[in-house]
Amino acid sequence: MSPARRALVLISALAPGLLPFAWTRAITPERMRPFTQCVIRDTARRSSSESFFLIDGAHQGTVPDQVMKQELILHRLAWGHLPAWLIEDELLDGRLISIAGPNFPGREENLAAVGHRRHSRGPVAESLWLHLQDWRVTRGAGRVG
Repeated sequence: MSPARRALVLISALAPGLLPFAWTRAITPERMRPFTQCVIRDTARRSSSESFFLIDGAHQGTVPDQVMKQELILHRLAWGHLPAWLIEDELLDGRLISIAGPNFPGREENLAAVGHRRHSRGPVAESLWLHLQDWRVTRGAGRVG
């Protein structure tokens, strides 16, 4: 078996103007509790005990996907964790601000596809495989074994 891997980095982000106070990298969950936290709807059959950055007592807005989450955050309706690759341009041009710091460290997840070298992949699996390998080469993240 040979895996194709890709690292997914999640960053805590918000739009300028969401907070009525000056933010710093030392911002705490307690300071963020009054603001709506945007989260992706959990469709798992078995829930995980992991909280995935949820702040106890905070208002939550649920969305079906990362793109909808990004839109709500861009419009100052909420804040949340988004994939770095999705908000790269917004962070650079100032439409979003990273609040990553000791209290909101973000997260890195590894995405992997595993296939048997002797079996051919279908068109969708092949496309995913090539995408993961190409991303590794162009972005320098993850490993291909």
